[in-house]
Amino acid sequence: MTTPAALEIPAYLSTLPRKRLLYAVDTYFREGFEDLTQVADSAERFCHDHALLLLKPDAVVGRRLGAALRWVIANGFTIVWADAVTIDRHGIRALWQYGLNAASRDRRDAADLYVTASECLLVILAMPGRSRAATLLLSEAKGPADPVGCRPGQLRYDVGSVNYQLNLVHTADEPADLLRELAVLCDHETRLALYRRALAAADRSAEAFDLVRRLEAATPAVRLDIEPTLDELAAAARAAADAPDPLPHLLALIARIRAGQSRDWRRLLRLARECGVPVSRWQRIVLATHLLDPYLPGIDSLLPDVSSTAA
Repeated sequence: MTTPAALEIPAYLSTLPRKRLLYAVDTYFREGFEDLTQVADSAERFCHDHALLLLKPDAVVGRRLGAALRWVIANGFTIVWADAVTIDRHGIRALWQYGLNAASRDRRDAADLYVTASECLLVILAMPGRSRAATLLLSEAKGPADPVGCRPGQLRYDVGSVNYQLNLVHTADEPADLLRELAVLCDHETRLALYRRALAAADRSAEAFDLVRRLEAATPAVRLDIEPTLDELAAAARAAADAPDPLPHLLALIARIRAGQSRDWRRLLRLARECGVPVSRWQRIVLATHLLDPYLPGIDSLLPDVSSTAA
């Protein structure tokens, strides 16, 4: 794949030649980069010094927003922009476009459920004066998507990542991703304002914590572990007034899932519906994200990920 436009993307934006080729014809990246060059004396310095942190709806309902902000501040980052953003199913596919080709249908369906469940908190961080780009430092420090691979000191471990998808945070891998993802998440005018405020280098942490309080006040807290969800569904099933025929099958499936003998969350939801057992959106999210297989066998992502992060 070759295009003359590929030569326009300097190596400081990405160490990956394939990414530079793909992003050369990516509308989101090009718009993010074009807007930055309108307002920044040095696009390279801005891209080197700034990182993007997206706190997802699981961080909102799990009440992990404040802990995540305190973590980045304690680790030397300065918050220079914060705002609430809403991501729809089109935004999900745009944001994770170069990884979702390898995602299972279960993972894509679960992403649609949880990423759209509430507003997210978008935070732009500054860490100037380092030899490596701030995006790389943050991406590596946050830890992998799977909590099994996280270790103490990493953002996802310290804040309390739950499972492969309910991992609370997303970060832009490299400077090129910072610009592209800002174009996905923000319109033209918002990007220009964001770039200008970030370049002003003022500490906006107070504004970020104000947003935390607003988001949490507007969104009920949720337990994200699977055991309480299974307990709630089993109790609701036993309390079903008419005791329909599928009820024993529902209870048996819940027991098998609890014992690690089944991961059939779609059948569980179908049986619950047939039994008249209500299942909330977040209960569906918890079941799906804990039980799904995230990958399509034999398919690689279009681009590698710095910390094996996924939607």
